[in-house]
Amino acid sequence: MKMPIYRWFVILVCVLFTSTLFATETQKGLLWQVTKSGIEASYVFGTIHSEDVRVNKLPKEIRGYFEKADNIALEMLLDMPTMLKASAAMLITDETQSLDKLIDEELFIQVSEALRKYQIPPVIAKKLKPWAVIATLSTPPPKSGNFLDLILYKEAMKLEIDVHGLEKVEEQLAVFENLPLKEQIMLLTETITNIDEMPEMFAKLHELYLQRDLTKLQKFSIEYMAKNSKNQDFTDNFYNRMVNDRNVTMVDRMLKLLQEGNAFIAVGALHLPGEKGILKLLEHKGYKIKPIY
Repeated sequence: MKMPIYRWFVILVCVLFTSTLFATETQKGLLWQVTKSGIEASYVFGTIHSEDVRVNKLPKEIRGYFEKADNIALEMLLDMPTMLKASAAMLITDETQSLDKLIDEELFIQVSEALRKYQIPPVIAKKLKPWAVIATLSTPPPKSGNFLDLILYKEAMKLEIDVHGLEKVEEQLAVFENLPLKEQIMLLTETITNIDEMPEMFAKLHELYLQRDLTKLQKFSIEYMAKNSKNQDFTDNFYNRMVNDRNVTMVDRMLKLLQEGNAFIAVGALHLPGEKGILKLLEHKGYKIKPIY
């Protein structure tokens, strides 16, 4: 099981669940210049969890800003201590409990079958928390293990550029850990119910990402949610905790780097658009935002 699979649960959440505050203007672009009078420009880049070479090979229009940055920030550091903490958090530590005891037999059989594609045998599946299963199934089965944020982290280390995490792994984990078991199982059931649609959903996400159209990405999430969600109140509340609240935190923590100038900040693309997205929050802080690529 390759770490930080759980972190990419946000992609599934952004597809399945969305707030009612949809973007009122078209926001197109993956790389955005962030400026304020008297401060050197910085750049915010929207990423997606993918092993697709079309995604992971940075265009020259982006690479130049990345390689020349004084500081690079990701949602969180992707170092070994972070990976170990995240992996450990996915496991049920109570020896008297296991996933097959928490959910009904039929659902566990379906979960086990789905996890086989991820090279996770039933004996390991039994020790996964419900949210950890959802996180695993929310991305395509890994092949190389190289995804965009990890590639950026490794390249920044090679270039000896200072890398910062906008969040601690414990903060991201808390969003999942604080979900009541009943709600985790509800989400797991919905995930398994819709599992056959995942490949098509992944393909559509890639298509829209490569089009660099943030507004269409958000629109797709609304349409997918409307078709698959059965509990609107829960999904709205969870989206607020998972996305909107974290947007506020990440913006507050990137301000120091923006003040210093020449920072390159990479976060999940679906954190950027909308009235409560990072781009709009930065405008509220007095920054000018302009799409570059």
